[in-house]
Amino acid sequence: MPKKRSDPTSQLARGELVHAEVKPLDLSGIPSVITGIVLWAVAGVVLFFLRNRLTADGLDWWLWVPVAGFGLGLIGLWYCKRRWTAIQAGQRSTTED
Repeated sequence: MPKKRSDPTSQLARGELVHAEVKPLDLSGIPSVITGIVLWAVAGVVLFFLRNRLTADGLDWWLWVPVAGFGLGLIGLWYCKRRWTAIQAGQRSTTED
């Protein structure tokens, strides 16, 4: 008689393991986006104070990277707020994107 496999995939196939239904902690995404915006702002301030050295090294374009990240973060924040408002109003499901 073959030995019963004990790997998780086999146990799941035999119905011995059950996946718990776990909901995500943050459905809105707003705190994550705000965190990203703050990190881009901090990076922008740091690079702003280092702009003379960046210019001397030919890396002055680095200043525009956090500006772009900050701007895209604001667009993401607008999108997440709009999406979350629609979800709360019942006009959209939490799984729809």
